Amino acid sequence: MVAAVRALMEFRYLVQSPHIDDDNIKRISRALDEFHANKHTITAGGFRRGAKNKVIDNWYIPKLELMQSIVPSICNTGVAMQWTADTTEHAHITEIKDPT
Repeated sequence: MVAAVRALMEFRYLVQSPHIDDDNIKRISRALDEFHANKHTITAGGFRRGAKNKVIDNWYIPKLELMQSIVPSICNTGVAMQWTADTTEHAHITEIKDPT
């Protein structure tokens, strides 16, 4: 289970990089592959739970489906700025919080 969670956290960390090269793309893909190879340990241990603490034995999660398209998106359009709020947060600070 730890390997699956670690791979998912590494994936999340890597896709937030401001510069992604071919080596990073390979690392992102490997992290996602490692998660998928080990995610069965989470369901087998009964750690994926839903309403009323009922065990969920599937991985039908829209965000996991979305993760499959991140590497192709980066290859086609460059760094995935839509995954970060830095640009809008900066605009919010300069335009709303500090309107001088």
